[in-house]
Amino acid sequence: MGYKILFCSDSLIIDGVTSYVLHVGTALSRAGHHVAVLGRWAGKGFQGRYREEGIKVIQCPSLTVGNRWFDKKAREFDPDVIMTDSRRSFPLATRLKRILDRPVVTYFLDHLEKTDKPGRDVPSLVKWSDAWAGAEEPILQTLPQHSSGIPIMKLPRPLDKAVRATPLPPKDPFVTTCFGRLSGYKTPGMIYLMEHMEELKKAIPSASITVVGGGGWRLLKFRRMAAAINRKIGEQCVNVVGTKPDPRPWIDRSNAVCAASTSAIESVLSQRPTVCLTSYWMGHATPENLDQVVGSYFGERGGIGHFKKDPSLLKRIIPTLAEIYRSYGTDRSFEDLITIRERLSPKFSSRETVDCFEEIMKLFRT
Repeated sequence: MGYKILFCSDSLIIDGVTSYVLHVGTALSRAGHHVAVLGRWAGKGFQGRYREEGIKVIQCPSLTVGNRWFDKKAREFDPDVIMTDSRRSFPLATRLKRILDRPVVTYFLDHLEKTDKPGRDVPSLVKWSDAWAGAEEPILQTLPQHSSGIPIMKLPRPLDKAVRATPLPPKDPFVTTCFGRLSGYKTPGMIYLMEHMEELKKAIPSASITVVGGGGWRLLKFRRMAAAINRKIGEQCVNVVGTKPDPRPWIDRSNAVCAASTSAIESVLSQRPTVCLTSYWMGHATPENLDQVVGSYFGERGGIGHFKKDPSLLKRIIPTLAEIYRSYGTDRSFEDLITIRERLSPKFSSRETVDCFEEIMKLFRT
């Protein structure tokens, strides 16, 4: 029959938490479980993709989690378990736990020290959670010292079914797509690449950059920057398209991808040359260094230093892209892409996610 699973979501944006709900919810829905997502959205987000995967969407713009309509809809769905992230959605989950008397599984996608606001502080996370879960070993390893005996389980992010391996586009024009949240702290590498577009064009004459990512008012800032660069160079070589709920069409048209964490994984699994480009680490993902980049979650959790504080660390980006361009389409480069995908796929398996979830549910059997 399958379990009835209610994910709480509190985000108005497309980000790592809402994409985790999409990927885990999709794997569980395809495995025969009944999945719903309840959130106080005011925008579109991933709602369309949730519905495509058979996930029920319960949404209503609301200033607070204290919404009786939410309470009514949650009772009607009657979940076996409530799933929530450890930050924004946690107060909504605690309210529904009091109303429904159902277990709460809290998953951690950030280190615990980022959780410090009333209602989602460590004592609250301990009091209102029945189990903790995490997708990444670096985070899972830090949780026991705070858990006060709460069971800690693995719930990996499944990506093997979320993307597809498609043929490489022609070498020219050479399109590099950058994915990521638009901010000086999160994407200094993206800013560096845009600011050095003339240097990139000297190395790769047909080069262009497509920026896919949101950031509120920063999107206008990035678009103004792109317009100035295009005027200076005399062609439309930098395009800032904003947030897109489905990365697959953008990956398909890319010759190379610059991204961090989940977007970098999606790119590698799509068999695209991938430069891991984040706040702390950058480098071309190859069979030789794959363990290193996965170990730092593709540079999201640490690395050689913060690039915003030391931009000189970013000077390797353009030579790295130039080397990808030189070897693009060769037998060796294609074999490397296949090898990386085959080695990485088991780490993001939908079957493992479903098995881990069902192990978590065994905790609540009476």
